[in-house]
Amino acid sequence: MKKNFSTLVYGAIGLTSILLLISGWSIGFAGGMQYMSLSSVSIAKVQSGDFTQRVTGYGSLQSQNQRMITASSMATVDEIRLRPGAVVEPDSIILTLKNPTLEIAVQQAMTNVHNKKTNGRKLSLEQQRELLEQRSRLSELKSETELARLQVEAETPLATAGIISAMDAKRSSVKADQLKERYQLELQKFDTLHEVHQEHLQIQQEEIQQAEAELSNAAYQQQQLVVRAGLAGVLQRLPVSLGQSVNIGDELALVGSLSPLIAEVKVPQMQVRLLQPGASAEVDTRHGIVTGQVLRIDPVVADGAVQVDILLPEDLSADIRPMQMVDARIRGQSRGQVNFVDRPVGVAEDAQIELFKVDAYQVATKVPVQFGKASGQQIEVISGLVPGDRIIVSDVQLDSTVSQLKLTQ
Repeated sequence: MKKNFSTLVYGAIGLTSILLLISGWSIGFAGGMQYMSLSSVSIAKVQSGDFTQRVTGYGSLQSQNQRMITASSMATVDEIRLRPGAVVEPDSIILTLKNPTLEIAVQQAMTNVHNKKTNGRKLSLEQQRELLEQRSRLSELKSETELARLQVEAETPLATAGIISAMDAKRSSVKADQLKERYQLELQKFDTLHEVHQEHLQIQQEEIQQAEAELSNAAYQQQQLVVRAGLAGVLQRLPVSLGQSVNIGDELALVGSLSPLIAEVKVPQMQVRLLQPGASAEVDTRHGIVTGQVLRIDPVVADGAVQVDILLPEDLSADIRPMQMVDARIRGQSRGQVNFVDRPVGVAEDAQIELFKVDAYQVATKVPVQFGKASGQQIEVISGLVPGDRIIVSDVQLDSTVSQLKLTQ
C-alpha cells in the first residue's frame, strides 16, 4: 500500500515538472520563435538625407586672453588678497611681496639722483664764474690793445718828424701788435671755454639721466611687489603661499578673461582628418549647448589625440567660466545624400554585421547589413537596409543561433 502511494507521489511530481517545463518553453518560444518585450529594446528607423560626419571630443574651457604674472625680483609673499576663482579688474591687487633689499636700492637711487643734480648745479655756477672772469680779462685786454693802437697812431708822425726816436715808436708798435695778438688768443680761449663748459654740462646731464633711469627701474621693481591682475577676468591659478620665497621668473598668478572663451577639446587622431579651421561645432558646457567655430587644429599628436581649439561667442551665460569641462560635436566632411541610422551598440565604422530588422507585425528577423562611416551617434548604411526600415539598435543579448524574435507589448 505504502509502495503504491509513493509511486503515485513521484508520478505526480514528475508530471508537474513536465508541465512546468512545457509551460516555460511555451512562454519563451512558439513555433521556434523567441519572444521579447518591446519595452526592453531600442528601435531606430533608417533615414535618407545629407549625412555630415561629426567628430566628438572632450576638454575644458580656457580664456583666449591670458596673462601669466611672474616675479620680477627675489621676494617673499607678504599678503594674499585674492584666491583662484575671484573675478578681477585690471587694477585688482592679487597679492603683495616684500623685498627689503629692493627698498634700500630705491633709497640709494633717490640719493644718487639728488647728488647728481646738486653737482650739476655746482658745475653750472663754477662755469658762470669762469666765464665772468674770462670776460673781464677780455675787456681789460681790449682796452689795453686800443690804447696801444692809439699810442702808435700818435707816435708815428712824431717819429717821422724826429721829435721822438724811431726806437720808441717801434717799441710802441710791437707792444700794440702783441696786445692785439694776445686779445685774439684770449677771445679764442673764451669761445673754447664756452664749448668745454657745454660738453661738461652735457656729460653731467647724461649722468643725471642715468641715475634717474636706475631710480625708475628700482621704483618699477618696487611697484611690482604689489601684484595686480592686469586685465579684466578671473584669477585662474595662484601657485604661491603666504611666506613663500620666490625667485625672478617664478609664476605668481594666472589671470584669464571671461570672454571670449576657447574650448580646448581632444579628438581621436584618426578623425582629425575630417576637420578644418572654420568648421562649426556644438559645445556642451553643462549649462547649455553653445555653437562655436574651430579656430585652430594642433599639428602635434599626444596620447593618440589631437587638440582642437573652438572659439565660443562672447555673449555667454554668466555660469560659463574658464576651466569648466565640456564635450563637443564638430562638423566634419559631408558624405552627401546617403542612408543612415542611429548607431547600433558595438558597431564600428565600415563593419558588416547581422542585425534584427523589425516588420509591421513586430517580428524581428536577422539580416546582414553593411555599414559605412559614423558621425557621432549615427552611422551610414551602405547595403542591407532601405529608408523606413526599422532595426533593433540595443544589445539584445541573444544566442547567435536565434534568427527571429517576436516583440510583445
